[in-house]
Amino acid sequence: MIEGTKRTNEKVNTLQEFTLMFWKNQILINDNKIPLGQCTTDILNLSDDYLVEMNNCRNALVGAMQTLFDSRIKKDLATVTEIQNNLNKVLDLVIDLPPFCYLIDKEFGHSMLVDIFNSQPQGFTLMTDRTTHQGEVLYHFIFKLISIIDETIAFKKYICVMLDLYFEKLNKRNEEHYSVGVYSFFTDTKLLNEIRMTMPPMPTFDFAQTREVGIEYAPMRNPENEKEYLIAERIVFKSMGAFLHFDLFRALMNGHCPRRCHNCGTYFLLLSGHNTCYCSNLAPNQKKVGETKTCRDIGAHIKETQKKEKRTPAQQEYDKVYNRLKTRKNRGKISVDEWNKQVALAVSYMEQNQSGELSDFEYKEIMRKF
Repeated sequence: MIEGTKRTNEKVNTLQEFTLMFWKNQILINDNKIPLGQCTTDILNLSDDYLVEMNNCRNALVGAMQTLFDSRIKKDLATVTEIQNNLNKVLDLVIDLPPFCYLIDKEFGHSMLVDIFNSQPQGFTLMTDRTTHQGEVLYHFIFKLISIIDETIAFKKYICVMLDLYFEKLNKRNEEHYSVGVYSFFTDTKLLNEIRMTMPPMPTFDFAQTREVGIEYAPMRNPENEKEYLIAERIVFKSMGAFLHFDLFRALMNGHCPRRCHNCGTYFLLLSGHNTCYCSNLAPNQKKVGETKTCRDIGAHIKETQKKEKRTPAQQEYDKVYNRLKTRKNRGKISVDEWNKQVALAVSYMEQNQSGELSDFEYKEIMRKF
């Protein structure tokens, strides 16, 4: 048996490069087993207000970055503190995103610039000079933060359009039909150009089908049985875009797909073998205080109501007769054979009304006597 196997997530993860283990239809991060597509679903559920905040903080950091690396601007503690605050705002937003919320300490880097400015003046000077190694490292770190924001916003915009316009009209929910949706989306060049036009003038990220990742294979303990071992895929990502791309399309390959709830409008992860358009979260449109119905509960009533609303007056009269006959059968007042005969007779009267052989008045009078 294998001795001394390393932890499933043995590499040091950073915002610049992070490594995740993939097994079956899950991502394994320490003790977390995250279904493929769940991280994508969480990104799709970021509110418009949150995206605006991300973009505003990103723009403020771009300005702070220019000040930080401009040797003509003298930096005092107040200036450095302001730059640090702009950096922290973006750090907080990024570290709250999946997968970083599982990987990176929330306090990471939050006092870095101020600490070095106070304790190592010469070191701070080197860090803010792009001609030095230290300066290039810091510059690329901040640039990576900005890129993560850009990639996240662009990904959400593209995928929301793809799912809403091309996946909602799919007849079935499985890998084959998902491939049709993906193909239709990527071949709609007019739509892709329209989305691209809504992006900032000079985005650092644009949606594409090709992503670069590093692939490794590693033996590890079976998460479902500690006595067994298996080989898992270990993927090395160097960008947020690469991770989200991998998570979504690997999910689709396994039959998982984010879908917008037809009741509350949020996205939920539709797992392989399931086909519903309502999530299992608490429904926002509860009629009474204290009710705990889910969107799926309410959705069943919505569907039934819609079906009834679409039925013709003749069909509605038939429904009343059908329900009366069903009640009599269930109570033992009529036999199953009698039930079948009377239901068949009611259907024939409904068809005669629909064909014009029976007037509405005659039809209602006949149905009333059942």
